[in-house]
Amino acid sequence: MKKVVRFGSERDEQTYLAHLVLDGVKIATSSLKELQELMTKPKTSLNDRWIIQNGWAEEVCQVDVTTVELIPFGEVTERFAIDEGDGSYENWYNIHSHYYQQLLNKYDRVLSDETILECVYFKLITKKP
Repeated sequence: MKKVVRFGSERDEQTYLAHLVLDGVKIATSSLKELQELMTKPKTSLNDRWIIQNGWAEEVCQVDVTTVELIPFGEVTERFAIDEGDGSYENWYNIHSHYYQQLLNKYDRVLSDETILECVYFKLITKKP
């Protein structure tokens, strides 16, 4: 399935993260499984193709999903955190604990170490000039 994806929430962040994908630094991403269910979003499947956009909704590249795993928030590894483009586990944890809690607050839910994340790896297929 093809899907348009913008990583991050703000325009500058979306553009920055799209360029990390282009540079091969960001090869993974995560999302809250619970929100997929609450918002009836489709789960990610192997071989899905994502059209990665920057903050101005411009396509910068396409990636294919290579791995999809359900992992508790408290069991995310340092390797995954680095592959998500955050540089270190500590940086990943600080960014994602705040961001995911903000998202869950809208549904009166609380982030815990047991909260399930959909952790996805992808590979770059095409770049836009």
